[in-house]
Amino acid sequence: KPHIIIGITGFGGSGKSHITNRLRDHFGINDNQIVRIDNLYGQNPNGPNIFDQSDWNLIEHILEDSSAGKRIRYQGKDHKGKVLYFDEDLPKIVIFEGIRLLQPKFNQYFDISVWIDCPQDFAIKRAKARDHSQGEDEATVGGWDTDWGPKDKKYFDTYRPDQLANFIYKDYQ
Repeated sequence: KPHIIIGITGFGGSGKSHITNRLRDHFGINDNQIVRIDNLYGQNPNGPNIFDQSDWNLIEHILEDSSAGKRIRYQGKDHKGKVLYFDEDLPKIVIFEGIRLLQPKFNQYFDISVWIDCPQDFAIKRAKARDHSQGEDEATVGGWDTDWGPKDKKYFDTYRPDQLANFIYKDYQ
């Protein structure tokens, strides 16, 4: 196989982007060649379902194309609704990074899957601090307690990504 596909997931605020960026720098991967789930918001990102936030059909399509050795080519949307275009050569190491990524139907695509073993309360505190530092308002930051945090917990309890992962990353601090 000419390339390796890595999936990195954990609770919001657990350090997924940090680990991904370290791997990006270590392996010399272009940032636009990383598939960040935060760039793939769904049609109803604030919906009640744990999977409403992201466009999982598009994510699966990108996983299929990557597995087949095709270019990374897709149109995504960030949390503010900005449309993003990606058209990149497939690197030797393809990294998918984001919340709720490890699911039974996707595991077949990952050569390496990583769960960041960060306590959820610690991750939420870090996510809130990050959002405050980025200028988010209190209502948005409060979403960690009322929306995203509870959805992360439900995902974890339902899918046990720590058991689906090949590797558990414990150095989350």
